[in-house]
Amino acid sequence: MFKFIGRALAGLVLTKDAQKVVGQIQLGTGGDKTKSPFAARDQAIAEAQKGAQGLVTPDRAELIRQAMQVRAAKQKILADLDDETRGKLVATAMKALLKEDVGKDG
Repeated sequence: MFKFIGRALAGLVLTKDAQKVVGQIQLGTGGDKTKSPFAARDQAIAEAQKGAQGLVTPDRAELIRQAMQVRAAKQKILADLDDETRGKLVATAMKALLKEDVGKDG
């Protein structure tokens, strides 16, 4: 019964081609894998990754790795705090940020 309702609603919302693709996915048939509905997306991701390879130099990759290590260390420190200490830290940070904003406006 739910399949019938789903198909009826799909007929109202989806085009004929989209209905056909959904039906193939549900049945597990798609024939050629290069014609899957996700092939265009996968190809676009692969092209973006190829283009990004020239942007990330070895020096830049090392800086990113180090920054991620620092961030992980900070997260570990914050995760180890008890609730009361974390609350005090948040309050202190908010006060500092508010004072900084007042200094910029005034």
